[in-house]
Order: sequence, then C-alpha cells, then structure tokens
Amino acid sequence: MLHGAAVTKYEKFMFKMKKFFKSKVFYILLVFSITIPGIFFIGPDRIIYAAQQTYNKWMILTMILEKVERFYVEEKSPDELIENGIRGILSGLDGHSVYLTPEEYTEWKTRFEGYHGIGLKYNVIDGALVVTSLVNGGPSDVAGIEVGDRIIEIEGQNPQKLVLEEIQKLLAAQSNSAINLVIKRNGDPEPLIFYVKRKQILEESIPCACILNDTSGYIKIARFTESTPTELDMAFAKLNGRGMKQLILDLRDNGGGAFKAGVAVADRFIKGGKLIVFTKGRAPRSTEQYMATDSKSLPEIPMIVLVNRGTASDAEIVAGAIQDWDRGLIVGTRTFGKASVQTEFPFQDGSALLLTTAQYYTPLGRSIQRDEMSTIQEKAHPIIQRFPEKEKSEKKFKTPKGRIVFGGGGITPDITLKSTYTKLSDAFKRIYFSKENYFFKYADQYVNSHQNIPVDLDTFLTDFKVNSQMLREFRQEILQGGTKFTVRELNENSRQIKLALKREIAGRLWGEEAKYMVDAFADRNIRECVKFFSKAKLLIS
Repeated sequence: MLHGAAVTKYEKFMFKMKKFFKSKVFYILLVFSITIPGIFFIGPDRIIYAAQQTYNKWMILTMILEKVERFYVEEKSPDELIENGIRGILSGLDGHSVYLTPEEYTEWKTRFEGYHGIGLKYNVIDGALVVTSLVNGGPSDVAGIEVGDRIIEIEGQNPQKLVLEEIQKLLAAQSNSAINLVIKRNGDPEPLIFYVKRKQILEESIPCACILNDTSGYIKIARFTESTPTELDMAFAKLNGRGMKQLILDLRDNGGGAFKAGVAVADRFIKGGKLIVFTKGRAPRSTEQYMATDSKSLPEIPMIVLVNRGTASDAEIVAGAIQDWDRGLIVGTRTFGKASVQTEFPFQDGSALLLTTAQYYTPLGRSIQRDEMSTIQEKAHPIIQRFPEKEKSEKKFKTPKGRIVFGGGGITPDITLKSTYTKLSDAFKRIYFSKENYFFKYADQYVNSHQNIPVDLDTFLTDFKVNSQMLREFRQEILQGGTKFTVRELNENSRQIKLALKREIAGRLWGEEAKYMVDAFADRNIRECVKFFSKAKLLIS
C-alpha cells in the first residue's frame, strides 16, 4: 500500500497523463488514424479497427509511464517522463522530425522571426560594458551609437552592478518603448545620452555583399528568413551600381530556414514559367509545385554558386534549380543532402513539433536526400569522414544544355574544390574564445591609438597588413590578461591570429559586414571561383 503522500503524487501524475492524453496524444492518434494510406478506399470498419489498435498501444504507453513514475528505483518527474516518451516516438523517424520545448521553440523562432531589442551586441571588457557590434539599420545604429562605445548607464542604472540577465531584460523589454542609455565615447570628454526605441530585430540573413575586383560581385547568404529575398534585391542593386558584371553567390554553411524564402531567391534567377522545385508527401496538401515568375527577376549575368558540406535544405533548393536550368556553375564540395520539408505544429503549452511531411525534388526530378546512415556517420566523424563525390547508385540527369548532373546524397558541384577548412589549434581557441575578448580589446585599443589606418574600406581590405610588431603587442596583451601564450604558440598560429586581428579592426571601424569582407578577400576558394567565370559565361550565351 502506498503512503498518503505517494498517493497524492500518483493522483497528480494521472491527472497530467489524462490531460496529456486528451491533447497531444489524442491529436496525434487522430492524425495517424485519418491519414492511413488508402483511407479513402477502405470502409468505416477498417478505420475504427485501426483507431482502436492505436488507442490500445497508447494506453499501454500510458500505463508504462505510470509504473515507472510509481515504482522505478529513482524518482522521476512526470513532465520529464512524458517529454522522454515524445522524443522516443520521434527517434524512430528521420533526424529532422523533432519536439521542441517551449524554451527551444522560442529560440528556434528567434532565428527567423527576430527578437525585441535595440540591435546591438556587447561584451564586458575590463569591467566595462562595451558595444562590440551593431545591427545595420537597427535602432542603435540609427540613433548614432558606435562600436567601441562604453555603456555607463541603462535607465539610470550602472551596468557594472547588474548581472547579464538583468541587462538583457532591460534592453529587450516591450517593443516600441524607448530606453535611455548614457555612453562614454573615446575622444569625447562628456558622456553622450541616447534615447533608443526598442523594436523587433531580425538579424540580416545576408551579412556581406561586396565587390571583389572591378567586375566580380560577392553575396553571402548565411540563412533563409522572410526578409532574405528583399535583402538580396538590395544587395544586388548595390553591387550593380558599382559595376558588377558577374556574381559569386556564397551558400556555404547555409543550413536553410524559411522554405518559401529559398523558393523566392531561386525565382530571382530562374526565368518565369520554369519549375523551381516540387514536393511530394503523404498528405494531399504536401504535394506542390513551385514555379518561377518574372515579377522579381534579377539581371542575367554570369553566376557561380559556392557550396560545401554545410549547404543544406533551402540552400540546396536554390543551388539545384540554378544547376538544373544551366543558370550558373555550382562550385565547391558536395552539399549536405537534406531534401525534406518540416511542417510546424505548435501546441498550447508553447512547445511544438517539427515533423517531416514531404520531400522536395529539383526541376529535373532529382532527389538529393542523403542516406540517413551517411548522416549519422558524418556526425560521429565530421572532419575525418570523407564521402565520395559521386556514388555508383546515383542516377544521372541531363540539363537542357546537355550537361550531366547527379541525384541522391546532396548536390554534386560542376567544379569540385578542395576544402579550405582549417582545424583551430588548442592554443588559438584558448585565446579566441576567452571571456577576456582579447581580439576585440586589442582592436579597440589599436583604433583609438593609431590615426594612420586607411579610412577607406576598399583600401583597408587590399593594403592593411597585421605586422610582427602588432603580433608582439597582442601577445603582451594576452599575458597581461593572465593567460599563458608562448612565443612558439604565437609563431605557430600567426596566420590565423593576423586574420582574426584584421577582422576585428575592420569590424571596429566599419561594422559586422567588414569582418565578412576581410574573410572573403582572404578566402582561397573565393579567389579560385573568379577563374571559372569564363565557363559560367558559356551557360548564358
């Protein structure tokens, strides 16, 4: 017999189980029951039988959860048991069908829907709250706040007396309300007062758009959000105004995002009336075709799409459509191979189910979905594992201009480049990821004490060099911060340190986009891409 306290806990648990069963479980039961293949061709008796069988299994699951809660050797939270049960169900599906807790779902939505705030990032350096980056065109940027500014008051409070969670809460309060900031800026004797209006912030999905040389433009799409198509239009117009005649579209490490945004980006490059992508699923509404229009077309110039193993999902939709229609060259390494579409099912408690409901296919009918076992193997050995660029089981397809392309296991580039991935040494990671923020701190000091830095970003990108004197100063800064860093470690990591310092100095002077520009100008694969524009021109001739 159970003690009174145990009976009370048991009753509470059963109440939660009944509530759970009546909401999520019954909902899933109903969905599975009414979407059984052939539903429209079987009688009501079969439907009732199938539903009863499913119901019986769910009752067994409920009883197992109850027995574990009552008799297992260690006490387990009912909420934890239920959540583990949900994740156990989904573990038998593909790796992209997942359950998100309310906290995880909120964080997931932030990537695509943004957050409330004033559009700046900060870090604590030598006890001061220092602005380290600004969202381009965000409230803080518009108000006149600059990278390197010290925030000495937030709504009359000293940030040095607040924990980071309290600071974040102040900055990210209700949208459309104003916040009072007092700033100390180097060179200004008196503090500056800013009234900044909070708003919904959606970080840019295109962090960089620049001219590499007289005619070659470069656009980096980091992810796909609702604003990506509009951002692309603006980036293209900016580069077009600077004389761009050919384009490198960088989709490396772009894991996707908003499906329709990927379709809309492809629509900018594919002629109206042509198929961009089609999906197939079990439910009728999951089978659709997405056609290109002429409403938002961009000028047809030679184009190279740069991809790698991190290129996935919506980024593969764009690359696949461009390759299938001979619109541009795909250059790099084989893409990830995620050709599945996830549908979002939010629940009343703020959690959500992301369920794979369809697979997409390129215009030629290629499925680029990678074998699930290959994905598991690569997760276990992300660096040393190497998969063949062309597998024997792949189907061959022919483009309108007679080029052979392949299906299955990601998109095979037209031109394969060696990966430029460089493994970071432990010594470099020790200083780069240090809470002391050594790189930004040195860049801030350097900018404040040197007046001979090129004021023109283009000149900085091509001419500015981090010299040996700067490296020695940087090491001294590290030692003063209490971190051990030998001369040998400095020499062994000098190339990476020089690049990181140049990035931070550029970011300190011109913002986040300048950091990406430094990376682009130093990237060997981007420089190689320029050599292949003669081949890209043949595709649109």
